[in-house]
Amino acid sequence: MVTSTNSAGHPLSNVSWLETHTAACNAEYRAFVEEAGFLSGELVLDLGSGSGSFVPFLTEAVWPKGRVVCADLAIENCAVSASRSRDAEAVAASMLSLPFEDASFDAVWCANATQYLTDEQLAAALSEMQRAVYPGGRIAIKDVDMLAFKVSPSDPFLFPHLAEACARAPDATPESAGSLRGRNLKRILEGAGLTDVRQHSVFIERWAPLEEQERRLWSEWLCYLGSLALKRRVPVRDRAVWREIMAEGAVPFVSRPDFYGCEAQVLAVGTVPS
Repeated sequence: MVTSTNSAGHPLSNVSWLETHTAACNAEYRAFVEEAGFLSGELVLDLGSGSGSFVPFLTEAVWPKGRVVCADLAIENCAVSASRSRDAEAVAASMLSLPFEDASFDAVWCANATQYLTDEQLAAALSEMQRAVYPGGRIAIKDVDMLAFKVSPSDPFLFPHLAEACARAPDATPESAGSLRGRNLKRILEGAGLTDVRQHSVFIERWAPLEEQERRLWSEWLCYLGSLALKRRVPVRDRAVWREIMAEGAVPFVSRPDFYGCEAQVLAVGTVPS
């Protein structure tokens, strides 16, 4: 089960988990970067870079004269990010206070990191991104919408119940709400002053039989979510379902011949006004 966090205290952000997720969703992740529209020769900031999962795709997009600068709050993630490409470097930095001069970059790429911010922090981070990008440059935000999360065979209300229980808990973490706003990104970017904002939501779907990396992703993910469900005030009947799913590390469940798993990822891209 995924229990470790990175040094910044963010769950599902340790290197092992990020590597598993990237391996299981490689084709979709590459397509997201291509859709963001980075150009050859650009200097791109990979903000909240994690373990550098997107660095190969980003460096490929800006090749041959472009470059990628990775920034992440977790120092151990920065070290891994920098090793991804000779055309990449990394710095430890907060999204809320970037150590870069104004108009330093052609574009920003930020994947699955804004969910860890409160609404107020996200507004501050978007302001910092705009400051660091030259007028006319682009900001691309990719994040999840857990309201569209689904596995079967299971109760179709299992995940909405969990999402609500986590978001409404008295000690709710920022990601409990942040992981639900993915499909609001277009309006959030427009509200921050970006122009020509476009948004595209993608269902990343997997059907049995799963590949090994897919099996590992879904079994670890379901065990993590199940552990949250057993701590939160989900309906009593849901607890029994979660215990059944989590049995033997969820491996039997994701190995079922009728297994289906779906996550929703959202990409929003906007232009920094002149």
